[in-house]
Amino acid sequence: MSLDRLDHLLSLAPDVPGAFQSAEQRRTELRADVFAVAKANGGRFDLRAVQNRPSILRRVAGLLAETLPTGTDRLVCAQPDGIAVTTAIALHTGLPFTTVAGGGDQGAHLDGEAHAGEHAVVIAPAVSTGLHAAQLVAAAQDSGLRVTHVLSILDRAGNGAAGEAVARKGAQLHALFTADCP
Repeated sequence: MSLDRLDHLLSLAPDVPGAFQSAEQRRTELRADVFAVAKANGGRFDLRAVQNRPSILRRVAGLLAETLPTGTDRLVCAQPDGIAVTTAIALHTGLPFTTVAGGGDQGAHLDGEAHAGEHAVVIAPAVSTGLHAAQLVAAAQDSGLRVTHVLSILDRAGNGAAGEAVARKGAQLHALFTADCP
């Protein structure tokens, strides 16, 4: 096969955006799309609008998957808000996931398969203060999982509070975007 033919075939491949754009170009383009869709409802960030668009969700999953630490065994998310983006990441990577149910007076607990000692990453689609993300980390840790990272689409506050709350549980926060990022 000639290189010209291979280049032509790659240009037709829908799942190979990295071959044509840098990660930063893809991130910039995705940010514009995310904020165009998510702020259409009265200016407030609507996470469901992002998660209901397969073309956006697929790209979010791809960029978040690139940030997963080596050796990740499992993804963990909250019900119901984190299921769409976590499923997309799981489909992209082949990693299994489990959900966190409950909270408040009944306490948060894992709902699904998880094995003590697994290296897990928490997916929290949007964070503000980081308290909810920290509760997800604690629920996973209480089940014996080793949690080192929390991945998010958006840090609504962008002031470091979410990262500090997650860090108190021994994990690092990585958000694709902050509410004020260019």
